[in-house]
Amino acid sequence: SLYKTISFRGVTPVFVPSVWNLKIPPRVHIFLWLLSKNKLLTRDNLAKRQNLDTETCLFCNEHETSQHLFFECVVAGTVWDLISQALGTDLRSFTAVASKWLSNKKFAAINIVSSAVLWSLRKLRNDICFQNTAWRDLRLLLWKVVKLMQNWQILCPPLLLEDLQSYITIIREMARSPARLMNGTS
Repeated sequence: SLYKTISFRGVTPVFVPSVWNLKIPPRVHIFLWLLSKNKLLTRDNLAKRQNLDTETCLFCNEHETSQHLFFECVVAGTVWDLISQALGTDLRSFTAVASKWLSNKKFAAINIVSSAVLWSLRKLRNDICFQNTAWRDLRLLLWKVVKLMQNWQILCPPLLLEDLQSYITIIREMARSPARLMNGTS
């Protein structure tokens, strides 16, 4: 308890314990827990441990941090704009996403969607980094999100399953639509 007081000045993050109540696979629980503690192996965290050739984001060549990779990058920002529009709620920051974790009974379907987006961003980044996958367009990412949401439907509470299915339909239609240029205004 003294360590917590010294480390956090008596203030403990409220989002961290709520990760474990989400209706998502256990490996995604661990990923979100690491994200909430800023312990993911993004390039800025890796640079603390070893020399890296570059600390830039694979999508946009900016400095890669967890905040940048999952929310501030042009790719992440665009997908969050689309997802926020589809869900009718703002999910453009970690605080906005994590605040829904606190009321998981009410926002279970939204939490499944946001977890699928975060996990898909991580998987796509790692595929580009380690599998030499080529980045083509946002539809690839949206299809990954749709596939995860379909697989995770079984975890959704029955009362919110219809909401999740409607989100899947909306995001699937976004993924089917042709790629379009974004003008930077949302």
